[in-house]
Amino acid sequence: MRVRPIFWCLLTLTCISVLLLAILHRPHVPAVLQVHVDNHTLIADGMTSLNLQLTDPQGIPIEQAAVHPSAYMTNMDMHAGTHTVNALGGGRYAVQLHLDMAGPWAIVIQTQAEGFVPQKQVLYVEVT
Repeated sequence: MRVRPIFWCLLTLTCISVLLLAILHRPHVPAVLQVHVDNHTLIADGMTSLNLQLTDPQGIPIEQAAVHPSAYMTNMDMHAGTHTVNALGGGRYAVQLHLDMAGPWAIVIQTQAEGFVPQKQVLYVEVT
């Protein structure tokens, strides 16, 4: 029994396309975002400090992530004006937000790193 050349070409084309798909497709895996807030930094009209730790599911630190913090009051239409983000290395990031008033605030931390699912975490805090 003889196999026709068209079937050999079809088999070769299928194998090449499966290999290319395996090489080019990069699945996005979830990252783990941990946030630590010092209670003594939650003061009105001052800088609030947050420490972030961003790792993959195996605990390996994620470097060069984009961190976008924001904050708003939950009982009125007021947003935090200024913020800074500093990469400390080892998947650690320091975030500082300027919260203008005392009261309930929601702090939103969004992170994005290449090859990972974007993360979003909301912290509800009381500023005194």
